[in-house]
Amino acid sequence: MISLQLVTVSYAQDSVSEIHSLQDLKSLEQEIKSVVAKVQPATVSLAANRTGAWGSGVVVSEDGLILTAAHVVQGTPEMIVIFPDGTEKEGKVLGANRTKDIAMVQITQPGSYPFAKTGNSDELKVGNFVVAMGHAGGYDTLRKPPVRFGRIVSRNPNGFISSDCTLIGGDSGGPLFDMKGNVVGINSSIGYDFKANNHAGISGLLADWDRLKKGDTWGDLRANPLANPDSPVMGFSIGGELDGGIMAEAILPDGPADLAGMKPNDVIRAINGQRVKSGKALLIELNRYRPGQTIKVRVKRGNESRDLDLKLVKRGDFYTE
Repeated sequence: MISLQLVTVSYAQDSVSEIHSLQDLKSLEQEIKSVVAKVQPATVSLAANRTGAWGSGVVVSEDGLILTAAHVVQGTPEMIVIFPDGTEKEGKVLGANRTKDIAMVQITQPGSYPFAKTGNSDELKVGNFVVAMGHAGGYDTLRKPPVRFGRIVSRNPNGFISSDCTLIGGDSGGPLFDMKGNVVGINSSIGYDFKANNHAGISGLLADWDRLKKGDTWGDLRANPLANPDSPVMGFSIGGELDGGIMAEAILPDGPADLAGMKPNDVIRAINGQRVKSGKALLIELNRYRPGQTIKVRVKRGNESRDLDLKLVKRGDFYTE
């Protein structure tokens, strides 16, 4: 059992709050490097085989307690946890407050894990420097979680804070840090231009800590922050993993998959020659591309394999709800 006293620290004013000189800029650069070195190992990728959902999270205790967004874990009791060095662990979904878009996941294997401390989002002020992280597009073996730097641009009475840190799909559930390396927010919804993003304040999560840890789920997620309107979509629903690929359960009318000639029960085996054997792998590969690009999709239909040219579209242009 971990106590709040062990994971909670008070927010301290940035040592560099304004840039007036080259020396200020150099000092700020060193602070950012210090934050990254301290907390990047605790920033994890999360993936659900059951739903095909993916996102990010942050480990906040040595025994592997993870904070993330409620919409990342929605509909699944377990997640695959992937650390920046590629280490994979199994995670059990605990509680979630959908209204605040916050949730907890616990790594089930005993061990000692890198973790970050939690701060106090109530003490943040508009203009404070912050650092956001996440596994954009899903876990990528070629890089560590990208670092995004910005400022707090607004707050609201419901405990959400907004920053101008650039975020994209896959960053949801990842951490927002103050300049001491303390977790002060969880990435929630991503703006239309990627630079006006909402974060669930950590103070609201701490207020629900015991219920979340106990496994309670409550509240209403009124919007789906996972549905980033600028993300690419293929226009089909996943029916599960089959025959070394992903089965297309239903093809949405007049969508990219339909126009490309994909049929129900087709098994997607590869995108542009890159094998995809799971929902997680498919989403990671898909998010390497942008709406408007045409990808070559290898499908298996019965005993035959064929290549389909599929033009990706924006989620916001295709899904109206």
